[in-house]
Amino acid sequence: MRLLILGLLFLSFSVHAAEWNDLEMDQKYTLTQSFQLPQIERSASLVDFLEGEEVVLKDIIALDMIKVMLFKFDYKNCPGPDMKTDMEIIPVKNTAPVVEVGAQLEKCSLEIFIESKDLMSTSFFE
Repeated sequence: MRLLILGLLFLSFSVHAAEWNDLEMDQKYTLTQSFQLPQIERSASLVDFLEGEEVVLKDIIALDMIKVMLFKFDYKNCPGPDMKTDMEIIPVKNTAPVVEVGAQLEKCSLEIFIESKDLMSTSFFE
């Protein structure tokens, strides 16, 4: 019986990445993987997004014409309010087949573009 209770406690405290479809507005999320985006102003400079950093989901926009959803996150570790990066394709870890998203930073807003067909897949947020 103790083993069952300990197992249930462990499961309730373990953290799993959320599906894209489960992300909610104004909620704080933690990155579960690191990635980099190239700055537009400085061609050799990269913005590092590190596993464990927190963001807040501020908006979800359906881009129906291209069958994509845009998730906009407030990025607290922004290097500057005018920071802008190029869009990069980021493969999401632990997805099979591999899901790729478009990511860019604009004015401290981390923008993630994901195809509508992939909304039920694992995100890189928990």
